[in-house]
Amino acid sequence: MSRMTMGETDPMRALRISLIVLGVLAVLAVIADRVAVRFAQSEVASQARTSLGLTSEPSVTINGFPFLTQALGRDLNHVTLGLDDYQAEVDGQALTISELSADLRDVEIAGDFSGATAERAEGDGLISYEEMTRAYGELLAVSDSGFGVEFGYTGDGRLLLTLQATAFGQTVDVGEVPGELVLEDEAVRLQVNEDDIPDVGGADVQSMIREQLDTGRTITGLPDGVDLDTVEPTEDGVRITISGANVSLG
Repeated sequence: MSRMTMGETDPMRALRISLIVLGVLAVLAVIADRVAVRFAQSEVASQARTSLGLTSEPSVTINGFPFLTQALGRDLNHVTLGLDDYQAEVDGQALTISELSADLRDVEIAGDFSGATAERAEGDGLISYEEMTRAYGELLAVSDSGFGVEFGYTGDGRLLLTLQATAFGQTVDVGEVPGELVLEDEAVRLQVNEDDIPDVGGADVQSMIREQLDTGRTITGLPDGVDLDTVEPTEDGVRITISGANVSLG
């Protein structure tokens, strides 16, 4: 009777041991995978900082599990990047884009792991009204147009433009007018209804205001392969969306 009991419990004991060993191996595999993905995220952040000319490393998240399987195939399904500030340009003047985030899909890793290319990319960012006012003011100062504008928000999805004009040595406060941003052929233009512009300062001032409002401004310096898709005024600033193909990360 005693030997039969021992014979029956040995397979159960072996099974329990096997399950414990498998469980430990599974945990170790998960730990190894997570260690590897953290290392890879750090490497991608470092390469992105260099290739994009950033002052600090972006946040990087490599999604999907297991990571090691993706790494062996040199193809990452989904990578997200986050940058606090990104330096672009508007007509050659510096322009800071805040809270820039990007979703990268089907990221192919180079054979020597020196870089990667995303088949598709999309994201968004924010240009504060203070930054728009500063950058636009520098553009106007370079052109010596005598025109000035301060950007704000109307609360109904439009810009609030505070306009000034200088003619014959005299500065005229034109007033506040609502406006919109129009994206045409990669150039951003201010659009204001003619009836909303106060009739002050005479014909010369009115002509200068119209000319400056109608001038398109081009935002450049975005990562290679990425284009500007939309510009939308919000309470916090102008929200932009971007997208592209074959975006290089180093």
